[in-house]
Amino acid sequence: MPKKWAPGFLCFLLVGGVFGCASPQFYSYLVYENPTAFVRLEFSPWADTDRPHTWNAHPATLSRRQMQRALEGLRVREHRAAPLRWVRGVAEMEPAFRKDEIDVLLSPLLEGLELAVPQELVMFYVSHPVNATKREVTSGGLYVTEGRLHIILSNYRAVYGIPPAGLIYDRRFPLLSLGPLGVDILYVSEDEELVYAEEEGLVDAIFGDERSGEIVLDLSRLSMMTM
Repeated sequence: MPKKWAPGFLCFLLVGGVFGCASPQFYSYLVYENPTAFVRLEFSPWADTDRPHTWNAHPATLSRRQMQRALEGLRVREHRAAPLRWVRGVAEMEPAFRKDEIDVLLSPLLEGLELAVPQELVMFYVSHPVNATKREVTSGGLYVTEGRLHIILSNYRAVYGIPPAGLIYDRRFPLLSLGPLGVDILYVSEDEELVYAEEEGLVDAIFGDERSGEIVLDLSRLSMMTM
C-alpha cells in the first residue's frame, strides 16, 4: 500500500509552492537524464532516520531480466467504479510502458536501486510532446522492501500544460499526481501469487476502488518467470 506522507515532506511541498523556483533541489542524485526522461534518487517521504523499520531495503540488486519482466508485465486500464462497470463492462488493459520507454528506463532504474540508501527511493519520469505548450507525462517511483519490488505510478499519460514561467511541477515532483489517476495498475502473469494482494474493504468492493497507484511484486517469483 502507498505510504502516508511524512509531516516534514508536506511542509517542504508547502514551502516549495509558496516560493516557487526559490525552493531547493529535491533529489539527492541524478542517475540519468535526457530532454524528455530522467531517473533519479529522492528521499523517501515515509523514511524516518531514527526508525529503521521505515527504511527501504536499499541498496538492492535486481537482474536485468527481473526489471524487464516487471516493466513489461505492468498494465493499466481505465478505472471504472462498480456502477459504471455494470453498464459498460471492464475496460481493456494496455501496457503501462511503451517499448521505447522501457529501453530508456531499464538500465537507469537498475543503477538507481544499486546506488540508493535505505532512506531513498528511485524516481522515474518520461514525457512526450503533445504540442508546443503541452506534454504527456508518465511518472512515479519504485523501491524494494524485503523480497518485494514496489512500483508506484503517480501519473499515466497525464497531459501537462507547460507554464510560461515559474515552477515546473511535473519534472520537479514526479511522485505527485498532476490530476486524479484515472487508471488501475495491474500485472499480467500466470502466477497469481506473484502480485501481493491489497486488503479490500466493503466500500472498495462496492465502488470498485480496489486498486491504488502502487503494485507490489514478489521478486523471487519474478525471477522464475519465463519471458
